[in-house]
Amino acid sequence: MRHALITVIASFVGVIAALFAFYSYRDAEESRARAASDADQQARIEQGRNLVEQTIADERAAAAIRNDIAAISSARAAITESYMNTGRMPASNAEAGLPEPEKYKGQSLQSMTISDGGRILLSFDAASGVDGGMIEWLPDPGGIESMGLQWHCQTHDYPMITRIVPSCEYVPAGKAEIRAKR
Repeated sequence: MRHALITVIASFVGVIAALFAFYSYRDAEESRARAASDADQQARIEQGRNLVEQTIADERAAAAIRNDIAAISSARAAITESYMNTGRMPASNAEAGLPEPEKYKGQSLQSMTISDGGRILLSFDAASGVDGGMIEWLPDPGGIESMGLQWHCQTHDYPMITRIVPSCEYVPAGKAEIRAKR
């Protein structure tokens, strides 16, 4: 009887130990699963914050570019007038009767340069999202008699340009300038 009692007690202790081990293991697994879930949730929250910050930065950059592009309206008029008076496109700000390139400053605009063929080159700082980013306006005198001087806008630096200036075209760096060869 004594052996039977020891066997029952040993079995009972074994069952208790096994149950204790099982519940400890289950609690540890649940803790690890909760920790993994919490880490995943924190990563998603951080990803959301980063997305919001990037969206805000993109909107600020777009607003800066949008406001600064207004500077080209007077330049386009001056280039058109110069072309009508001389029969050729101005090759510099001075030839177009405009101030020096660095005189044009804005929220992000650093300079506005008139180059060969009456091209308008806008150079922006980091507030535009790309430090040293450029937007180029190309004159097309082909239909000047009927529709006036037409302008084509392109950039290698701002993929989101069509959101800012719907008529502007993004040309990835490394690709030939589409409008310049026409």
